[in-house]
Amino acid sequence: MAEISSLNEQYKLDSLGLLPNFCLQEIFNREINNATAAKIIILLSEDTRRKVLENFNMVRSARINKIINNFENGELDIPFSRFEKTCEDLMDRVQELKEDGKIQVPTISLDESIFDTSGELATFSDNLPRFNFYHNDIHDLISWWNLAAKNIKYLFGQKAEAENIVMNRLEDNFSAKIFAYAIDDLRKNEFTEKANKLRKSTFREYELLLNLIEEFLLELLDKKNDRDFAARLADNFPEDNSMQDKLLKNGPLLLIPAIKDELPAEDIAMSLFKLKLIHDEFGIHGIEKLIRTSNIYYFTKGLSISSAKMDPEYANKIIKERKKSILNEFGIKLKMIIDAATCIRENTSTYIMLELMSSYTVYDFEE
Repeated sequence: MAEISSLNEQYKLDSLGLLPNFCLQEIFNREINNATAAKIIILLSEDTRRKVLENFNMVRSARINKIINNFENGELDIPFSRFEKTCEDLMDRVQELKEDGKIQVPTISLDESIFDTSGELATFSDNLPRFNFYHNDIHDLISWWNLAAKNIKYLFGQKAEAENIVMNRLEDNFSAKIFAYAIDDLRKNEFTEKANKLRKSTFREYELLLNLIEEFLLELLDKKNDRDFAARLADNFPEDNSMQDKLLKNGPLLLIPAIKDELPAEDIAMSLFKLKLIHDEFGIHGIEKLIRTSNIYYFTKGLSISSAKMDPEYANKIIKERKKSILNEFGIKLKMIIDAATCIRENTSTYIMLELMSSYTVYDFEE
């Protein structure tokens, strides 16, 4: 550690602490990956280290701190030559950014109050609600991501803070993961691969959820015995025989069935089987209290269709077609969120982002 500490003085690394935030954010943008940033930060004095780290969003900061901790705990060995090469590359990068006019390195310490946008940041934080795309319609989704993108792009010197505000407002797992990928140090092909993989798995999980609910709603229209219903639910799982046995054995023992989108598919299936047993005995009134907390629109709306006194043939068709429509909209939302995160990642204009997201609909959304 003593040997590498000499690099700080040799390359005047603590002069980074004299730079305004917007310069540090340009120097340490995604082109400098987390491992490289960590090697530089390890060499800095405590005050400069703190200032540099403040200019990374929470996703990158956590990964960088993990590398630093592993090194300082002796769990990670980095040779002196790699530190030296990293310092040389940093000097080259700063010089290149200066020549391109992307940063201006001051000869004296600047009063950063002239760049202060804390008021605008506070306004952004106050105006950005929590987001869960399962419960937001397409118009709300587009408006929310437009607000997020504009503030990340235009809050001068506050990009990391704006990204953190957005990250902390995301309540569903898909949006949070996609945005975390977008603001990390991933290369374009890595981001695309991870985003598409997550999109496909999320769609499959939701399709499974709706398939289970559909089986329950159709069961209310055309009642069969418990074993047949358990078999149809179990068909949606890889180990269908063992799942059928679980439903028949454990389903009746379930105390409080719940139908919520954040629950695992097996729990949903178990709850649906229990609700079917209660419905068989007490009718729709027997399950009304148990389903009030459900946050899945297809379930609550479908239940009103199944329990309505209409021709079963029409009810059957409505339930099936509504599932197709909801799944189609769900897939569109996933693509929209990836498009929004991609535009934020690439610092694309919000106009292009709005046009991309609008292209999935018949509507035009404007700033």
